[in-house]
Amino acid sequence: MVGSMSIVLLVSIATGVRSDITDQVKDLGVNVLVVVPGRIEDGTFNPNFGGMSYLSASDASKLAKVEGVLRSEPFSFLGGGIRYKGKSATPFLAAANPGWFAMRPLKMQEGRPIEENDRFNDVVVLGSIAKQQLFGSEPALNKIVSINKRSYKVIGVTEDKKQEQSLFSFGSLQNLVYVPWDRLKQVQPDLQVDRIMVQIRQDVEPRALISRMDKILLERLDKQQFQVLTQEDLLGLVYKLMGILTWLLTGLTSIALFVGGVGIMTVMLMSVNERTKEIGIRKTVGARRRDVFVQFLAESIFLASVGGAVGLLLSYGVCLALYYWTPVKPMITGSIVVLSFAVCLLVGTFFGLLPAIRAAAKDPVAAMRNE
Repeated sequence: MVGSMSIVLLVSIATGVRSDITDQVKDLGVNVLVVVPGRIEDGTFNPNFGGMSYLSASDASKLAKVEGVLRSEPFSFLGGGIRYKGKSATPFLAAANPGWFAMRPLKMQEGRPIEENDRFNDVVVLGSIAKQQLFGSEPALNKIVSINKRSYKVIGVTEDKKQEQSLFSFGSLQNLVYVPWDRLKQVQPDLQVDRIMVQIRQDVEPRALISRMDKILLERLDKQQFQVLTQEDLLGLVYKLMGILTWLLTGLTSIALFVGGVGIMTVMLMSVNERTKEIGIRKTVGARRRDVFVQFLAESIFLASVGGAVGLLLSYGVCLALYYWTPVKPMITGSIVVLSFAVCLLVGTFFGLLPAIRAAAKDPVAAMRNE
């Protein structure tokens, strides 16, 4: 039962986390490519998140001219935090132009996104998580907030209930605070471009454009200084990392399964000793060694199966509680149920072999005399 609960809970939580991250990656849009200042090659990941980026706004402008590209926009991350009347929050601060909001239309809780006439104004769009931290239930529209000691007027608040409830809401698009990229570039001339977001036409195959985009970027940059990633690339990395995590968690559950298996074997060995007379009587009336072996092995498998079923039911209850009362959203899939029962059957069979062999090997005369 404990082993079954370990498998179902840990693997379902890992599956839920993977689904959560996948939804956030897909939220970028199927037709959006991301240029990062690093490479993902041969299973390695070097996106240079906090280091030097050699990308520039001119690179974004050049990519926008590639046939099949609708728009290309620079995207930068900022340090620091945001304050309002003594309250502070530390969301992800980002600088983006109106083109980013055109790539990924956002549902607005209040106001509007950054538009063309806002490019050189001190305005800000808050994610709903940051808005809640600063203003609570009060409206944020037209309020003046401070970002790194500079005043900005709130022109909009984004909304996405699903991402707000996510385990990774702190890293979601709802925990971003946007300021105009062009305006920030005026204030900080040395502002680096951390990403280039590229939106392509829906009817264009992303892979077909990457070689053309690479050729343009290679005119100024070294191959190791950038990479154009599709959503498939981003998801592939997520799936690989989550696959490793799932196997690690499964390895940890094997400890509980081993302990449970030893418990079953101990109980069955005790049962063989206590039922010596039964074994002797069965053999004296014609039962073969194989019959006794199958009987005790079946009992071991039955014990493991019942434990697995009870563990599955308990796990389902725990997963429901986690789903409704915590940010963790476990997912119990059919494959997880099959895996749980399969492992329980395997444990019952493996640890039931020794007791079954001992029972089958009992001499009927010695068994009757022992009683």
